[in-house]
Amino acid sequence: MSFLELKNVTMKFGGVTAVDKMSLNINKGEIFALVGPNGAGKSTVFNIISRLYEQNGGEIFFDGRSLNKLKAFHISRVGIARTFQNIELFGNATVLQNLLVGTNTRKTSNMFSEIVFTRSVRDAEVANRIDVEEIMDFLNLQPYRQKYIMGLSYGTRKIVELARALVLKPKLLLLDEPASGLSAEETVDLAFWIEDIKKIMGITILMVEHNLNLVNKVADRVAAIVDGKVVRVGSPKEVQSDPKVIEAYIGA
Repeated sequence: MSFLELKNVTMKFGGVTAVDKMSLNINKGEIFALVGPNGAGKSTVFNIISRLYEQNGGEIFFDGRSLNKLKAFHISRVGIARTFQNIELFGNATVLQNLLVGTNTRKTSNMFSEIVFTRSVRDAEVANRIDVEEIMDFLNLQPYRQKYIMGLSYGTRKIVELARALVLKPKLLLLDEPASGLSAEETVDLAFWIEDIKKIMGITILMVEHNLNLVNKVADRVAAIVDGKVVRVGSPKEVQSDPKVIEAYIGA
């Protein structure tokens, strides 16, 4: 079984079929990209995997277990983290505080232990702080650690959201249009970070991206989606040269 597998997944919104009997296999340790025109169903696939949506049909398996019965708040605990198209950060909190919030999903202590602040709770807090500091070093966020999110540039906030996903220590990272709104220079930096997340951290990456230059740079395999269906899977070059894909982007 693949690391992440979608089997005949269907998602309908009223009379509109956003995802139509889609099957995909993502291997452990690869960077897999979903591409396609606006409205193709790419972000819907992400929302299904992260259980924000419950599909109408089909099955999803991750690391040998079914995700069908899980709720959204369980997803980080099985090893999946994600970013969003629209940045979801706490604007009135600092970068450091936003990243520390991400570590709360790993807590196993009860309310009494938290109130008393037992040794195990203190040790966990120290370990979480170390993890956050390492991620800030990795993504060059140390200069912004005490800066409030609302005062940061859009590009920096995108990187903070990536950092918050990484502090969850995921096995699978879902990146929803990570280059959207970034400058050319910021996109180059992002490409290096994505490759390092795979190589150094050993995290499998599934990304939705419109920037085909970034896809060509980092993706091992690509799936082109049109009208909720997969029309081609292969290397970036194979997918982008497929006549069906070209037609979907620029017309017949």
